[in-house]
Amino acid sequence: MKFILFLKSRKFWFNILAAIIFLGILIIPMNWFLKILTGHGEIITVPDVQNISFSEAKINLEELDLLAEVMDSSAYFENFEPGTVVQQYPSSGSLAKAGRKIQLTVNRHRAENIYLPKLIERTLKRAVIDIKSRGLRLGKIMYKPDLAEGIVLGVMTNGELLNAGDLIRKGTSIDFIVGEISGPPTQAVPNFLFMSLKDAVNIIEKSDLQIQVVKGNYLDSNNIIIDQNPIGSEGILSLHSGAIVRVWLENNSQN
Repeated sequence: MKFILFLKSRKFWFNILAAIIFLGILIIPMNWFLKILTGHGEIITVPDVQNISFSEAKINLEELDLLAEVMDSSAYFENFEPGTVVQQYPSSGSLAKAGRKIQLTVNRHRAENIYLPKLIERTLKRAVIDIKSRGLRLGKIMYKPDLAEGIVLGVMTNGELLNAGDLIRKGTSIDFIVGEISGPPTQAVPNFLFMSLKDAVNIIEKSDLQIQVVKGNYLDSNNIIIDQNPIGSEGILSLHSGAIVRVWLENNSQN
């Protein structure tokens, strides 16, 4: 009964009110002091510092109480100026607290040297893939009459011939000399279907063509030609001198 009366007394509620006021006086200044000390509570929008120099990015960040930190500067990106910021984390528009480190990827001042891969005797398509995968640029493509149509015959930069293994700088433009068959066709394609390979060779030796076995044992005298590419042209001139006729063999001993 006395406890209930105490709860209803002015003294009890006065003590409760005094405790609340005391805690407010204690906590609010303490919280304010901690915010000043640690920077907590101050939210800053991260600016875009890409495509500008590192020194300029550092100034822009420090003006907003943010810190610049180089995360990587070992790679060269040809689409960015040397020494400029390529990437940042957190990205622009993100929210960060004062004092937050903004990690920057900075472009090298000079592209690194690389070894030129083997390009001669490769198809042009393969050679272009090889240079681009190594950070090189495709320059001019020059054609030269040759039976090796579409095959790289030479590699150059700034008029100088290059060889596999030469050291060149990333971003260098590579020029190609590529074989191209010129002039009208001069050879008709014989029909080799169901012939022996020996008979086909005897025929092709009288022309300026070559024969290549794609499938089958060319040493087996029982084999005959069951397919060829290109097919016989029935006397029509359709190939250039030196072209290859591919044939497929099959054993004919059971027929």
